[in-house]
Amino acid sequence: MKIAIVTGASSGIGREFAKQIDGLGFDEIWGIALDKEGLETLCEEMKTKVVPLALDLTKEESFLAYQKMLEENKPEVSLLINCSGFGKFGRYDEIPLEQSLNMIDLNCKGTVRMTELTLPYIPRLGRIVQIASISAFAPIPYVNVYAATKAFLKSYSVSLGEELIPRKISVTCVCPYWTKTQFFNRAKSTQNDVITYYQVMYDPKKVVKYALKCAKKRKRFSLYGITTKFMAFLTRIIPTGVFLSIWRKQQNFKKKYWRK
Repeated sequence: MKIAIVTGASSGIGREFAKQIDGLGFDEIWGIALDKEGLETLCEEMKTKVVPLALDLTKEESFLAYQKMLEENKPEVSLLINCSGFGKFGRYDEIPLEQSLNMIDLNCKGTVRMTELTLPYIPRLGRIVQIASISAFAPIPYVNVYAATKAFLKSYSVSLGEELIPRKISVTCVCPYWTKTQFFNRAKSTQNDVITYYQVMYDPKKVVKYALKCAKKRKRFSLYGITTKFMAFLTRIIPTGVFLSIWRKQQNFKKKYWRK
């Protein structure tokens, strides 16, 4: 049985990935998310059979259930797309510690567990797609934990991809710039509307289409859009202090946080 697995499939970029791989020859698509209702509506919209798995990827029991399902079905996972994750905007003391730790659990530990539990079922020429962010390329104050988790995913994806060369399994790290999804509903729910300047806001359909094209070509990175590519390049050539100064001025942090 040839399948694809998409985490975060109930909404946002994950849902868009599920819709764009519909009809590509998979026997089933396993959609994983916490939102059971969102998964059920996805099933109704798809031509390919969707197996909805309402799992919390920060919980041990969810991974035990997932592992058991793999062992019982022994699928050929030709494509694994890890989209589950969330971010929060705000100063360190505006975001509850529990939420910051939860970000690390889901964005980092959840992705690693999903990947490594699935790897025994991924055949030669299989593909893994990891959703990181352009924030993976530099420290981002007031988005600090989220950006740090994405930096982890970037490093993990590239190094894992190198280790998997003998098995001919590719890992593509998708690093979008601001993308118009429900991500912001949760990210901005803190005490201050700290992030106010968005240089560009990309269409998730285009971001996903380009990511799938990069994965097909077995590229290490997917950077959709001129602004995204420029930002990734800029972080390589300018000192971190200069980058932070630009970010601070764009978001006008002095007015918000540095008033005497």
